[in-house]
Amino acid sequence: MSDKRRILIADPSRVARTALVRLLRDDFDIREEGDGESAWQTLVLDASIVAVVSSISLPRLSGYELLSRLRQNRLRRLADLPFFLLISQDETAPNREAAKERGVSDFIVRGASADEIRRGIGRLVNWDLEATAQDADGETAFGTRTHACRHLCNRMAEIADLESWSGSVLAFGLESESAISERFGAAVMRDIGQRFARVIRSKLGPRDLIAHLGGSIYIVASLDTSPATAIAFAQRVCSALGERRLRIGSDTLQVAVSAGLAALPTEHGKSAAQLIDIAVHRLELARQTPGGQVVSSDPPADDPFARIEALLRQQDDKEQLGSAGQQLLPLLRLLEQQFHFGLPLGRMEEELRKYASHPPSPE
Repeated sequence: MSDKRRILIADPSRVARTALVRLLRDDFDIREEGDGESAWQTLVLDASIVAVVSSISLPRLSGYELLSRLRQNRLRRLADLPFFLLISQDETAPNREAAKERGVSDFIVRGASADEIRRGIGRLVNWDLEATAQDADGETAFGTRTHACRHLCNRMAEIADLESWSGSVLAFGLESESAISERFGAAVMRDIGQRFARVIRSKLGPRDLIAHLGGSIYIVASLDTSPATAIAFAQRVCSALGERRLRIGSDTLQVAVSAGLAALPTEHGKSAAQLIDIAVHRLELARQTPGGQVVSSDPPADDPFARIEALLRQQDDKEQLGSAGQQLLPLLRLLEQQFHFGLPLGRMEEELRKYASHPPSPE
């Protein structure tokens, strides 16, 4: 069985597909489809496909329609799949930006060299953590918060109309940083964080900056990047790196990465420092839910579930559970009314009231 990563090429021209296969077959296992609907079925059924190379003009289902199905799918495997759009050399910048807004990961220019195409695809599909273990670059290779602030401030000062300018700050961090540090030590935790950061850095463009804020937290300041593109990138990072396992001594550890996003023009009026603070705050929100989450907005101020989570993070568990349970009672009553579970709502309300107001003393 081949150990090459598999990609799908979707193009109505057999000649064009054959040319791409000839360029890529030494590095990738390739599947071909001539129309969008067949490409979609192949992607759904073949979980080994790690990227799509597609033209826009596909019969039965256009390239953009295929992309839309992917980005809107509930399966992260499909929603986060790198999508490379085949374009001509004279494709305009506005068209490229519009394609990025739709969720295109990157472009492959028809007629480009094999090395250029392979590098472009490899940049987004290769997430090898072990290869970074021998990387000689130390922590000093990453910028600091000061560098990131200056980087953003300088770019924001160049923009005449900040109200319509798109830029983003992404904060990444290990999901279980404290637990890893307690189990293996702070040095191991920092090493794991650096491995993740080096992989992320390899996926960035020349105008992006990655900086270390401490612990396992790294921020990526991306200039001229829309919120949709930044979210798609963050989801791809968290999904790909969350599937990796690391060997630490005799232990094998699966580590997840979470992300928080602050973006312009959504956060209009915020300074560079405030954007960084917002991104880090949302990273902390993302870390509260396992599974490599990406948080791009704050929860509503009156969100009852946010209030319940805040209660449960405090010290007196039973008392806080009692208060949280009382807030959930209206929902439980509605569920009982609709589905007739047989919940003892009266007794539950009585017990929850006792814990919330006067928790019983331990025996």
